[in-house]
Amino acid sequence: MTSRPMRRAPSLALAALVALAGCRKAKEEPLAPPPPAIQVTAAPAQARPMPRSLPLTGALIANQQADVAANASGRVTKTFVERGALVRAGAPLAQLDVRGVSLSEEEANANLETARAQQGLADAQCKRYQSLYDKGAISRDEWDRFTAGCRTSSSAARAARARVGLARKNLSDATVRAPFAGMIAERYVSAGEYVQPQSKVATVVELTPIRLQITVSEADVSQVKEGQAVAFEVEAFPGETFTAKVAFVGPSVRTATRDLVVEAIAPNVDRKLRPGMFASVKLQLADELRPAVPRSALRTDGSTSRLFAVVNGHLEERVVQVGPERDGLVAVLEGLKPGEQVVTQLTDAVRDGVPVR
Repeated sequence: MTSRPMRRAPSLALAALVALAGCRKAKEEPLAPPPPAIQVTAAPAQARPMPRSLPLTGALIANQQADVAANASGRVTKTFVERGALVRAGAPLAQLDVRGVSLSEEEANANLETARAQQGLADAQCKRYQSLYDKGAISRDEWDRFTAGCRTSSSAARAARARVGLARKNLSDATVRAPFAGMIAERYVSAGEYVQPQSKVATVVELTPIRLQITVSEADVSQVKEGQAVAFEVEAFPGETFTAKVAFVGPSVRTATRDLVVEAIAPNVDRKLRPGMFASVKLQLADELRPAVPRSALRTDGSTSRLFAVVNGHLEERVVQVGPERDGLVAVLEGLKPGEQVVTQLTDAVRDGVPVR
């Protein structure tokens, strides 16, 4: 029973010697000196009125789009456009056979000349009958018969003029024209086909301007009004920002989706934007006071932005959420308070924890 402690004594002594050696070695190795203080350029973050926006989604739609009908019957003799062609308002899209309507117009003109001649003769006779009636040479019954003939001649002349107008309209309708300036999205007929008044000839899409249809949740409806500026991006042109202005605000919130439909108008002068494109939208709201720093004070790595604040003589690295930019200053939405000192010129020596002088 007494022999076990005596056998453990050498092990305890060895452990004590190892610990003592470790302490001596630790004392012999000096601690790393603190980094030297560096000179930095810093300035306080000032509260500035910065732009504010509401992130939304939307889609581009045509300002106007029409399936142009023939509005006449006949055989197509010629087409003037192809898909993708740009047309002016009134530009011809297709031509129908005009021989029948040309003959109808000629006949109507001839009938109009006859009716005018008959009306002129009737007017001259009516004047004579008026004189005879005033002198008492003819009775009231005779005068009524003569004046009825005058009125009939006048009505016949008006009817003849209407038939001429109808013939000219039919002749004009034989040339199918674009109702507004735009681009041909589809052509439905070719030469030789027979069309009816309701037959589709082509689809015309107006691209300048173009509409941006936005959906706004019920909670944000109060922040939308006509005339607001809109900035948006589309996947087809990454990194490029387009602008629009709110022109139409829906009268009611849709029951099924609990959102409001808003439409903005974008100039689209170069016709880069096309209907159907998905858009990431920022609806510009009223300015808001936010701490702002120069762009040079930010170090950006992908979607993460950092800055360095001077706190108690040392640099403190902070990950911040940034907002819009104005006049070279970037709004800091989270991570910084107004009045805090921020390094405005970043160098490789600017790191977290480094003392400054």
